[in-house]
Amino acid sequence: MSEIASVSAGQRARLVQDALRVRDDQRAEVVAVRERATAEAQRIRQVTTEQVRLAEQRVRDRRGDLEFEQSQDRELGVQQQILDVIANDTLFERGQDQVQIVLNETRDNRQVGENLLVRDIAGARNDAIEIDTLAQRAEDLRQALIDREGRLTERRAAERASEIRQQADLRSSVSRVGEAPQRTEDTPRGSIVDVGA
Repeated sequence: MSEIASVSAGQRARLVQDALRVRDDQRAEVVAVRERATAEAQRIRQVTTEQVRLAEQRVRDRRGDLEFEQSQDRELGVQQQILDVIANDTLFERGQDQVQIVLNETRDNRQVGENLLVRDIAGARNDAIEIDTLAQRAEDLRQALIDREGRLTERRAAERASEIRQQADLRSSVSRVGEAPQRTEDTPRGSIVDVGA
């Protein structure tokens, strides 16, 4: 009996597993069908959107072509009217001559203005160079005066030192003269002799 129970339990388990497998397969098939349906719907939506965009672009292109043709027709009509007026209008020819004269005068005036501007710029450049030269000369003169003042100070100091030396030598000479022996034979060579004594 236990064998029958285990066999029947095994068969029930297989049946349950087969039922579960069938249910899993059905569920996977449903999911796959949904995904395919979603992908197809998305593809259809994209195709429809692209068709709508192309149709709108064609409409815009047609409208643009029509508007361009109409503007061309209007421009051609205006140009033809202008050409008709010009062909029969001598006043217009005179006006054209006056406009040409004014243009030539304007060109000449502009050329003269440009020449004056170039001359002024060159003059300003020369003035700047001259100012720099004058500034350099002033700096050189200032440096020369400083150098001269230094030399004069050194010369005065040297002259003062020379005067002090001369006065010291004179005092020394005078004091030697006062102490000098009375006889010339006793006077050493090179000594100062008081000949008035």
